[in-house]
Amino acid sequence: MFKKHRITLTALIFALLISILAGCSSPSANDPSQKPNDVTDENKPVTISILMQGISQMSGVQDDPVTKYVAEKTGITIDVTSDAGMNLDAELNAMIASDSLPDIIMAITPEQRKLLHDTDSIIPLDDLVQSYGGNITSKEEGRFALDYSRKFYSRNNDGKLYFINVRAGQDYNAGFPTVAPYIRWDVYEKIGMPKVENMDDLLNVLKQMQDAYPETEDGKKVYAISGFLADAAWNTFSLTAAEAFIGFRKLDMYGLLGAMIDEPTKMINAMDGEDAPTWQLIRYFNKAYQMGILDPEVVTMKFDQWFEKVTAGQVLYAPLGVADVPIMNDPDKTFLPVKFENFVNDSFTCSYMYSQGGASYAITKSCKNPERAMQLLDFAWSYEGALAFANGVEGDTWETVDGVRNLKADIVEAYNNGDREGPLFSTFFGPFMNEDKTPIILRNSKAYFEKYKTTGIVKSYLEHYNIKAPIDNFNVAKHYTWDEAFDRCRPAYEGDLIEIDNRVREYVLTNIPRLVIAESDEEFEAQRQKFMDDIIQLGANQLVEYSIPNYEKAAQELAKMKEAAAN
Repeated sequence: MFKKHRITLTALIFALLISILAGCSSPSANDPSQKPNDVTDENKPVTISILMQGISQMSGVQDDPVTKYVAEKTGITIDVTSDAGMNLDAELNAMIASDSLPDIIMAITPEQRKLLHDTDSIIPLDDLVQSYGGNITSKEEGRFALDYSRKFYSRNNDGKLYFINVRAGQDYNAGFPTVAPYIRWDVYEKIGMPKVENMDDLLNVLKQMQDAYPETEDGKKVYAISGFLADAAWNTFSLTAAEAFIGFRKLDMYGLLGAMIDEPTKMINAMDGEDAPTWQLIRYFNKAYQMGILDPEVVTMKFDQWFEKVTAGQVLYAPLGVADVPIMNDPDKTFLPVKFENFVNDSFTCSYMYSQGGASYAITKSCKNPERAMQLLDFAWSYEGALAFANGVEGDTWETVDGVRNLKADIVEAYNNGDREGPLFSTFFGPFMNEDKTPIILRNSKAYFEKYKTTGIVKSYLEHYNIKAPIDNFNVAKHYTWDEAFDRCRPAYEGDLIEIDNRVREYVLTNIPRLVIAESDEEFEAQRQKFMDDIIQLGANQLVEYSIPNYEKAAQELAKMKEAAAN
């Protein structure tokens, strides 16, 4: 069985698309802006329950250094329920029906936020933020996230604050692209490193790689591409993350609606026509299946099973950054992003912006200590708290040397060897950037990349392309950043559209895997035509007709907000 920390470090990269730049001095202990706001009862010990994005190992009250650190600094013990493997829509409905919501609840989609509003499950936060949210309101990213939340996440446009967003601002990695065609570089070198023009060309290269490396050294079957379509928490993500390679962004959970990143305020029907973006992606992976390079177990596997195959050396491609993942405990077996010689529409999404914040948290009406719940959210927004949640406790996992923050060498070695777990709660921090404009996530810093990643096979990679960092191969595209604030301003469905969306989504997520493993082009097209007829019968066109004008109105308002904030 693979080490638990590997799930931690990589699952969170996949879930959050986290990245950025260098490091400097840590916050001063005497800086009042970095201290949690004073609350009633002098930080009296209290337990706060929270449904949080992350991995299953974080659930419950943990005995790790970060949990202890938070309790020491705030008096709060965090009792976590992880969303790992969870159907969040169903779970929220069940919690509401059984009156078992935690003190702090997470919502991701417009429909989830609407459910919490419609059931009167959460409380307004304006007064609490004013009294206990100083670490949020003192930061530009925090103020924008609050304004965004009031505008787009309020109840019936009442302009009040109900959700505190975390992971806000620019998400950029000094070393690696967040999204790119990561391939096993050792096998790519073995076939002579042929140039890759585009996505179709990538399939040919992956076929050559699989032919050259058909099984691992210990006799396990290798497929160039695999995935985890059976994992409800990820839906089609393991395959459709490749949307970034064609400058596309789906704006729902299943690919009916989307936008091109060069026109973020314009929504399209992403399934309208055989060459529509969603069909380009599904057809691409069906082609891989017909070529014999897509693992047929893609339709039955969950994330953990896929990741076990990755670490066992049985997979040659991944859509997101797995450069830190040890393969078969061999440092020469490494995933690195192969360069595309041509970009579609001069677009390649290798970096992400979260102006609104990456996840939204609300305080529920069942919370007996709302001031303390707000204190916890505010602590996550302090630089001190953010660094601890994202990386672990200073002195334990990281240190500041000559004014530069970095992970400790023995910790990096332990992570690489599988001897230590990563920080459990690294989804739960406020700003992406520190006050000195360096990354909160230390693994994404220039200091980390230069110290720990520019040796061995990565050094050969950099020399091959004559670049300083892998990101340099992709941020040369004219359009290379997507702001997820556009995703989140999509209006929630109302009335009959809620049930229509549920039916269409269930149909799509059930039938996409069947299309992926169609045995021929003719079978694929016949299934695709039936698929489209069926979802139209289910009401998909009503979703499109409602969403496009409402999204475009909201997106244009967001664009004006962003422009005003920049000036």
